[in-house]
Amino acid sequence: MATLFHFADCPFCFRVRAFLAEREVDYASNLCDREAPPPELHALTPLGKLPVWVTDKGRPIFGSRTITRFVDALAPGPALMPADPLQAARVAMAEDLVDEALLPALIRLDREIAGKTSDQWNLKAYRAETAVIGKMLDLFEQLLGGRPWLVGDGLTPADLALAQPLTILERYGLDLSGQPGLADLAERLAKRSSVLAARRPARAGHHRPPASPGMAGIPTATPVEAP
Repeated sequence: MATLFHFADCPFCFRVRAFLAEREVDYASNLCDREAPPPELHALTPLGKLPVWVTDKGRPIFGSRTITRFVDALAPGPALMPADPLQAARVAMAEDLVDEALLPALIRLDREIAGKTSDQWNLKAYRAETAVIGKMLDLFEQLLGGRPWLVGDGLTPADLALAQPLTILERYGLDLSGQPGLADLAERLAKRSSVLAARRPARAGHHRPPASPGMAGIPTATPVEAP
């Protein structure tokens, strides 16, 4: 059985857990402590970062997107990555927007105001980061263009990349009132059993996917901090 090395509070690990649940992949979970990472970590990834996927033959693969692409190509059933090269490129570009702009702004904002009351915030930094976040939310709204999913006719890794960031906007005084399509996407993602499975407290040991990766009941939100 393959093993996932991951942190409980990492958005990239969250993304991989949601993807594995969506693709109904069984794996062993190695939940790691940030303060005491496993000694074998640096032998698995030169960057010393998680998530890391170790195949059933003991071969490590690091990076959330690399892991999801690898698993998507090998797991039974329809792939989440589009077969059409142009649509696949659009998925990758949307993931770039999340990884290179939206998530970094949220991470910087979190580091700036975490543990502080609103009267202690650096308002200049707050305005700068929320402006970036607002711009990215508007861009994703445009990418949706009234469609239910970011790319094509079904859920792709691009949608899963947004599942966690969209759940933490309220803690920074942000919402999706100006992006109704994105708000609808966020609501539907929050109800998917794969996303709910990723949001549950991560644990070590044998991890089985949910019985169905589609729509589930009322979601329960657990804040997930940036790495």
